[in-house]
Amino acid sequence: MDALLDGLNPAQKSAVTSPASVVQVLAPPGSGKTKTLTSRVAYLINHNRLQPWNIIVCTFTIKAAREMKERIRGFVGDGIEAKLILGTFHSVARRFLVRYGNHIGIEKNFGIADTSDTLAIIKRIIKRQGYGVEPGVARSRISGLKARSTTVEQFAATHKKADQHEFAALYAEYDETLKTSNLLDYDDLLLRCTDLLRKHPECVSSIQAVLIDEFQDTNHVQYDLMGLLAQKQQCITIVGDPDQSIYGFRSAEIKNLKLMREHYPETVVINLENNYRSSGCILTSALAVIEQDESRHNKPLLPTHVVGERPVLRKLPNALVEAKWLVSEIQRSKTLTGELFTFNDYAILLRSAALSRLIETQLGKAGIPYRMVGGHRFFDRVEVKVVLDYLRVVNQPDHNDALVRIINNPPRKIGEVTVKALLEEAEAKKMTLWDLVLNQAQGRKRPQTKLSSQAEKGIDTFVNLILTSRKKLLNEDSKDCSLVDLIAHVLKKLSFQDFLRKTYREEWEGRWANVEELVAQATDVALSTEAGENALDEILPVVDGIEQRTLSSGDILTKFLSNVALSTEVEKKDGEQAEQVTISTIHAAKGLEWPVVFIPAAYEGSIPHSRSEDTDEERRLLYVGMTRAQALLYLSCPTQNSLKEQTTMSPFVTPKNVVRSFDIRGPSFGFQTTQDLSRILRRACPAASIIQHAKTLIERVEDDLYPLDGEEIDPESSYWDIDNPRSDAFPSDFPSKRRKFETAKATTMTTSTTMQNTSHYSISNTTLPPSGFVSAGAHMKVLQETEAAQKVSITKEYTPKQLQREDSGISKLGVASTKRSTKRPIGQGSIKSFFTHSNSHTKDLTEKPTGFVKSSQQFPAFSSISHQPPLNDVSNLRKQSVASKPVYVPPTISTHRPRNQPLLGKPRRIDEEEVGETQRYVLLSSSPVKLEEADKAIVGNGASAYDAEPPSPTKILSDTVTTSAGSSDGFRPASTFHATSMSKLTTSAAPQRKTLGMRRSLQGWSVKSHQPPRPK
Repeated sequence: MDALLDGLNPAQKSAVTSPASVVQVLAPPGSGKTKTLTSRVAYLINHNRLQPWNIIVCTFTIKAAREMKERIRGFVGDGIEAKLILGTFHSVARRFLVRYGNHIGIEKNFGIADTSDTLAIIKRIIKRQGYGVEPGVARSRISGLKARSTTVEQFAATHKKADQHEFAALYAEYDETLKTSNLLDYDDLLLRCTDLLRKHPECVSSIQAVLIDEFQDTNHVQYDLMGLLAQKQQCITIVGDPDQSIYGFRSAEIKNLKLMREHYPETVVINLENNYRSSGCILTSALAVIEQDESRHNKPLLPTHVVGERPVLRKLPNALVEAKWLVSEIQRSKTLTGELFTFNDYAILLRSAALSRLIETQLGKAGIPYRMVGGHRFFDRVEVKVVLDYLRVVNQPDHNDALVRIINNPPRKIGEVTVKALLEEAEAKKMTLWDLVLNQAQGRKRPQTKLSSQAEKGIDTFVNLILTSRKKLLNEDSKDCSLVDLIAHVLKKLSFQDFLRKTYREEWEGRWANVEELVAQATDVALSTEAGENALDEILPVVDGIEQRTLSSGDILTKFLSNVALSTEVEKKDGEQAEQVTISTIHAAKGLEWPVVFIPAAYEGSIPHSRSEDTDEERRLLYVGMTRAQALLYLSCPTQNSLKEQTTMSPFVTPKNVVRSFDIRGPSFGFQTTQDLSRILRRACPAASIIQHAKTLIERVEDDLYPLDGEEIDPESSYWDIDNPRSDAFPSDFPSKRRKFETAKATTMTTSTTMQNTSHYSISNTTLPPSGFVSAGAHMKVLQETEAAQKVSITKEYTPKQLQREDSGISKLGVASTKRSTKRPIGQGSIKSFFTHSNSHTKDLTEKPTGFVKSSQQFPAFSSISHQPPLNDVSNLRKQSVASKPVYVPPTISTHRPRNQPLLGKPRRIDEEEVGETQRYVLLSSSPVKLEEADKAIVGNGASAYDAEPPSPTKILSDTVTTSAGSSDGFRPASTFHATSMSKLTTSAAPQRKTLGMRRSLQGWSVKSHQPPRPK
């Protein structure tokens, strides 16, 4: 028993061991609800001594049922879990109908009409009767009525208007057609099972406990079914979360949780609060979204992982750019984390599947493999469906729609017009199509439909195939009566491989491989039956007073076809699937999780959907999508959708408290960020050297390619900052234009020169002079020596005015600006005056930038003339306290366990104002400053002065190169300088010294021109 409860937190233990008869476990995303429910089942068996065959466990998917069965096996021992009545609502209902359905007039070998069958029936009725309703709308409406237990008679009695009379007639004829063909649709399985249990409650008199997973997704008839299954002992445990009720379009009732507490006043409610899936920041943003629902019952959701990276809410110009950005973020995050992620770790969750077109195109162009969830099922593939339809007709010849699909497939010279006429004649005579063609083949009665001699011959061949197959199936004394042999017999009679080879010349081998896969599944079912495993799936406890139907060997085909009809997909064997990005709707992603999740198209009309009538459910849908993410979460909103229509950001993410929990651009990836991600995912973190090397493998280290405001940028505009990678606006042809501009700059700028005192300096990629200069005269001399040879290259690419115009986005010591700056007159207040002298060559410097070069890594042609260490050499830089973080040494993977206790407090948000205050200006001055004041300005409050001898002003200036507060690796190259207050440096009262012919001080300029940094 200790092993059963080991690893459970206090709330989970309380739910597992509760002595209450009726228990509601409210389990938010990632709180361990499956573990809790399976432990509860094992506890009832081991501690309360309930018999497993008297316990019913209902789920909503086959995958969930399979996972639950595997977990229970680990608790109670191999073989015990197979005795449970465990499966989806539909499979459990079918089991009771197979055993006891004869008591309400349902034959043992009834078929299940799938979606295509029901739609085909409704289409024929509408066409025959001339009704004006759309088939899809009619089918959804009928399903909704059945989900609310509304019969044809009840609907007709309450809807007597003329416009409703037509639909009532359609509903009645649809039900009659199903009954004639001995079919039940999906809703009928539940509805007829409730009829059975109401009329014959003794069928479930032995049931001791009922457990329901995902209870918030139950509809009215499923709620009734739960109560009827547990009517004897009334021992019920449900697990659900009202915040994840997103299937209203399937008639799910969120009020069932409240209704249950009213019907069972003794209900004990237990809240699971700890989240074991997502980072703290992701949970904070998800809660901010869901808490907008004022009718929602507030309950905590506490993280057990580290705070992690804040989710991203990215604005982009249009849907195409959004798709490109999404692909670039996949590549950037995968590379910069040292391949911590694989493509399997990424999911793109859509509100509507129609949004996937542009994303699929961009993924294909980038060579990124992907898979679509909810696409064609294996069993819906043409060649597989043909074989299954033959098996359906062999098992149940009255299945009209299956028979229509195969009577001339492969071709038998029975035309489509003839088939439709025969079907209409059969339905008009209230008989099945099989009876009609059987009478024709055996010469008992000819149909009224005129048949050609070739059609008659084709019908004879078809009838012969079905009869010989049925004889093989129903001959219980024959050893050949196996599912595999039956399929082989059908394929041989059809010459199916030759048919595929002739019909699909280019791809017949792949299609035949699908048929072989179907045979392999049938083989697995046959082997399981021979081993006695399959029989347990159909068994129900024997109850005195009511007779169960016995199953024959031929019933294996019925079960196989029922499993196909109720299945969702064929699961591939482990290791068979390659790495792929997942594209899915949010609805289909429920219950799943991925390390990285993208939710595009977060605008009104998409989330919430334009056709949605329940805004609260749409909000819950976004909440479900967000809580699928474990480590990284991206939301994006294009300013224009794929139809070029202007969009408005989703109201779910626009409130101020929600906006505060998002970043406006993708995270910066460094070693510490990667450490946090690896701890959340419980994976080994790549080495720091790998992370550092990864930055050389990608063109853009930051998410800075597209504007942050989501606006289209005019390619002719000069309002963009070409050198600052954090600029908020870039033109659409930014990459090509940037390359041309940087080529021009590279040919006009020198990287370094050796001074008389052997000190080095480089011309930094800012509007500043070199940080280590001794005199401005020496600087001018270097430029004068190289200007003549370089001037020609400038003219080829850009004129001086173009260079000045395109560089106008850099203002005030390298701080990015998104607006055109006004031209400052030459004088004491202008930095231009610092370079303006009587020399003629300095006049040209006012028209073209002379302070911009890239590092030698980006321009290898200049590495030979550069005598200075590269910019990423930080050995001579003083560490800044403003950007430093305590180094975290993670535990080893083998010893790390996710904490049961939540983190204290919510993650602290960094406001834009704070970011502005943590940036620094770099002072240019020809006057010395006090060393003590310079120390404080450079190091920050509370930092000690230099330990060594007092540095020179040159040293002080070089040490002011700092990193941005958001840098993850503690260093940012000097290509970008950030702004902060210069008051401490500019208020120095130290005397001035001579400046090699320039006796002007820049202190006056710096005080006059300083303005607070413009918020980004």
